[in-house]
Amino acid sequence: MFTSSLYVKAPIWLQNVMLSVRALSRKMVRENGEMRAVLQEIQANEFSRTHLADYQHKQLQKTLANARNHVPFYQDLELPNLELEAFPYLDKSVLRREHKQFISQNKPSVVVKGATSGTTGTPLTILQDRHSVIREQAFVERQLAWAGYRKGDKRAWIRGDMVVPLSQKQGPFWRYSWFEQMIVLSSFHLTSQTMSSYLQAMVDFGVEVIQAYPSSIATLARYLEANQSYYPAKLKSIMTSSESLSAEDRQVIETRFGCKVFDWYGLFERVAAIGQCEHGRYHLLSDYSHVELLAAGDGRYELVGTNFNNQYFPLIRYKTGDHVHLSENEACPCGRVFPVIERIEGRIGDYLVGEDGQKVHILNHIPKGIAGIMACQFVQSERGQIVVKVVADAEQFNQEQQKQLISNTQARLGSSLNVTIDIVPALERTANGKIRQAICTIKDVL
Repeated sequence: MFTSSLYVKAPIWLQNVMLSVRALSRKMVRENGEMRAVLQEIQANEFSRTHLADYQHKQLQKTLANARNHVPFYQDLELPNLELEAFPYLDKSVLRREHKQFISQNKPSVVVKGATSGTTGTPLTILQDRHSVIREQAFVERQLAWAGYRKGDKRAWIRGDMVVPLSQKQGPFWRYSWFEQMIVLSSFHLTSQTMSSYLQAMVDFGVEVIQAYPSSIATLARYLEANQSYYPAKLKSIMTSSESLSAEDRQVIETRFGCKVFDWYGLFERVAAIGQCEHGRYHLLSDYSHVELLAAGDGRYELVGTNFNNQYFPLIRYKTGDHVHLSENEACPCGRVFPVIERIEGRIGDYLVGEDGQKVHILNHIPKGIAGIMACQFVQSERGQIVVKVVADAEQFNQEQQKQLISNTQARLGSSLNVTIDIVPALERTANGKIRQAICTIKDVL
């Protein structure tokens, strides 16, 4: 809708109406009696190991039986039984190659088609039935409840929705979704010149909960930090998702906005979800999907998921390529019985090539402690050369700080690398409004 000529050419008041009507229609589909029943069902799993185990078993058997009986890819395997181990591992390459074979022969009346963002490769098309969309909404509602959200609370949304046309150069860079009590702010127009107006717009609207990409809310937090100020109104919480959230970004967000951050990990393939509780612990939501943890070395485990909530396009033993570190504490003070995860490792795909020719994925510590940086991105198009794009406070990000950033980059990737700094008003975003931490276009890297 946002890229249609009708929306782009409409006056702002009409764009607000169009956004609100769109949201209302989506609410009518997703937030109905079926969703509330699912929400009640999964809330019963939170504090009872017995209830959770029974639920997991039933959902897994239902998923496996449906796949073997109605999905061509699994029918052709002629599986001897419904034991999970009888099913082969699956990855993106197989899914792309055999895409049509994963579609159930039981075609529903409504099919929802979507795609992954494609930030690390070719976008992957995913199909859902209406029940899958509704069940997904129930898990979102449960996570919102963990974050303290209550129906009627005013929210800010700073994600990938292009609610403001890219051609618009003057504010306001936000629109209103009245039926959701939400101000929707454009990540694409978030620059060092516009940040103060974003913050004031949220204050004026009376925002109580913020839902944002980590990169967007961290940029605003670092703007506040650079100006030695804090968000001037009271918030219940901030919910982040769809990008990796570093410990450094979490700290500055919580400090400058004066509330807890509740991070959410999920995939559009719907094979795994991890939610954070009020005690700051990550919980693997084992009623969302069945997850196997494959040892990947150095204390890391790859998430391999089997989705429970999409019978039309079931993915079984899907290798996500994403890694977690397990917690030594099996129990959480919140009392929920879901497994505890120590941390989620950065999404595989964002990397640079070090002087030894190896991929380097973990880059969060490079800008740590450097004054004036509001956001940064590493770009590498040839070996031995790195450009660091920086959105910065001009007064604080002086020559000394720039030298420190170069030194930190070389310390992580190799002292022989030529590192240059490019100060920009904003970082380039993907079509979905995300910011990649690193962009490497070098081919044939091991």
